[in-house]
Amino acid sequence: MAGPDSVLVGRSAAASFEVPTTLQKAEPFTLLALAAHAMAIDLFSPATTLDRLVPATVLLLVLGLAGILGWRSRTAAVVRCTVVLTLAFLLTVSGGQDSGDVLLWFFVVVAVYPLVLPTRDSWVLVVAAPVAHLALVPFGAGDGPAAVTIVRAVALGLIAAFVHVGASAYRGAVAQRDGAFDLLDTYSQGSPVGMALWDRELRVRRMNEAFGALLGVPADDQLGRRVQQIVGMPAEVADHLRTVLSSGEAEQGVELVSGDRTFVVSLHPVRSGRDIVAIGGVAVDVSAERAAARALVQASTHDQLTGLPNRALFTERLAAALGQAGRAGQSVAVLFCDVDRFKVVNDSRGHAAGDALLRATAIRLGALVRPQDTVARLGGDEFAVLAPGLSAPQARLLGERICVASRRPLLVGDEWITSTISVGVAVAGGAGGDPVEVLRDADAAMTRAKDAGRDQVAVFDVGLRPPSSEGLEFRASLRRAVDADQIRVAFQPVYRLDALRTATAVDSGSARGAAAALGSDASQIVGFEALARWRGPQGDVSPAVFIPTAEDAGIIGSLGEQVLRQACAAVAGWRLQLDRPLTVAVNLSARQLADPQSVARLGAILAEVGIPPSAVQLEITESVLMADVEGSIRRLSELRELGVTLAVDDFGTGYSSLAYLRDLPIDTLKIDRSFTMRLPGEEAVIGFVVDLARAIGASTVVEGIETAEQLHGVARAGCDVAQGFFLSRPLSADRVPALFAGTHA
Repeated sequence: MAGPDSVLVGRSAAASFEVPTTLQKAEPFTLLALAAHAMAIDLFSPATTLDRLVPATVLLLVLGLAGILGWRSRTAAVVRCTVVLTLAFLLTVSGGQDSGDVLLWFFVVVAVYPLVLPTRDSWVLVVAAPVAHLALVPFGAGDGPAAVTIVRAVALGLIAAFVHVGASAYRGAVAQRDGAFDLLDTYSQGSPVGMALWDRELRVRRMNEAFGALLGVPADDQLGRRVQQIVGMPAEVADHLRTVLSSGEAEQGVELVSGDRTFVVSLHPVRSGRDIVAIGGVAVDVSAERAAARALVQASTHDQLTGLPNRALFTERLAAALGQAGRAGQSVAVLFCDVDRFKVVNDSRGHAAGDALLRATAIRLGALVRPQDTVARLGGDEFAVLAPGLSAPQARLLGERICVASRRPLLVGDEWITSTISVGVAVAGGAGGDPVEVLRDADAAMTRAKDAGRDQVAVFDVGLRPPSSEGLEFRASLRRAVDADQIRVAFQPVYRLDALRTATAVDSGSARGAAAALGSDASQIVGFEALARWRGPQGDVSPAVFIPTAEDAGIIGSLGEQVLRQACAAVAGWRLQLDRPLTVAVNLSARQLADPQSVARLGAILAEVGIPPSAVQLEITESVLMADVEGSIRRLSELRELGVTLAVDDFGTGYSSLAYLRDLPIDTLKIDRSFTMRLPGEEAVIGFVVDLARAIGASTVVEGIETAEQLHGVARAGCDVAQGFFLSRPLSADRVPALFAGTHA
């Protein structure tokens, strides 16, 4: 019966004529043993008369060596059996009284060759061996009486038959086992699941093609190799196999990686009785599932368009950075970046161009930050940068670098697109910081940068934060303030530049002095820009916070009317008091422009206050006008008929069409402060806007003047009027009279 080791031999154990390989290999040694027996008889039997033992010995040695060297076919076994049987007969016949020493060979033949001969040849031997022995009787060579020879012949037949039956049973068991292995191999080879079998020395005894495919190697070539010798086999497999051998327990769900494949292996001991004779393994390819899981995680944490982390992952990393910064006593900077006029790009150039702009913005931001920083797309045209360890000045410097990089034109398809970015900076100390609050603060700072003219950096201060962290409560407070007429107006003076332009044309040196002195010359004030202000329950609130809230809450119309009424009333009073034709500029929101009743309400307010419509200038941002050009032309024409003047606010930061600009009933182009802050480098651009305004019959206002050099530059470029902190900060209504009295500092 097959022992434990035979379980691992498999089909290779069967020879081509149904004889196990081990028996085939052992059979030639039988002839060597008989040759040695013959030599012993010749040397040590003093009464030997077997003169033919020497040739017989040589013949046995030759046949035995031939079998050892590889001649082990069916014919070879039959030849060797026939030779041994023939020699036994001949030597016994010719041996006389010493022939009994060779009778052993008959028993050797019937004990060995039924095992190594095919079944039909083995049956022949069962008959042939007794017949050959009985044939000795006529020659008197049976080594005893005839009755003994006959009994011996019967014994030979019985032994041969017994060995034949045992050999047949053994071969049947082997055939049955091999059939089972063939069935198992057929099943395993057809299975998509990887299967393998290792022996106790960790050699591969079975491996199907699916397992080989997981490793990227031919399965048949791995048979007999140790696990460490198999290319592509993860090194930890050997450790898991040894663990199974030592513990006798299965290991389930071991995840392994080989190249670009991921598979899960379950290993279990294979027992024969209580002994572990092998380790079986089943491997399942989970590459697709793991890839899908990674894709799902990627989709849930990353933006699909740019590949950047999304808002959820950014907030998670910000929370971790705040915790670490709190322990280390460091700061964390967040930069909220919003692409200026992105909607205009999408609407005018198409979504493909908009997507290309967003991808390019992601690449630019990634090139500007440090390896430890995080760039994320929060949604739409909003990006954020997480920069641990940066102080507020360092974060502002990074924001300015972002603004500079974004000004470079981008080639999208066959068109060049120029877009800028507004950046809001918030810096948190880390300890106990709320990531949502920090991000909201950076967003509020970005809104301030937008309101200040876009394409610039604003750093968060507490005044930008809503007085309540609850949006609904804040909105309710604002609504109550509007209902109670609590919105106040600040007035920023606007100065004419006629005298400064004349001085610039005559003498550049004296013009700089005139520029420096202009802010203290109230006689050059031609009007004011009205700016909304609100002091909430917890202090002043920035317009960058409450104006967008008013728009979202649908109360921007009421708020705008309050600002317009207060501004017009104040300027009307100053006009009478000073006898000067002062004007006031008031912003008109997109909702107000779209409201069909806005013109009638405006006329009613002007009549109520008693100010001539020509003293009122309505400012509409360039993006609002270009969102619906045809509608804008109709509504502006109605306002022009009322008698007010019209200005395009933030001119130069959008994507105005010159053809439409020519058709719009515009009186003034208000040059955005993003150009002013880049003087003297943008002086030629400002001069171009001045020429454009004159070509369409409009004047120019430049905002954001903060230095004498800037004021001198815009005067040299030909601008008509200017405003900015260098000339005067916004003033409350009660401080304006002092400005004209010459007492304002």
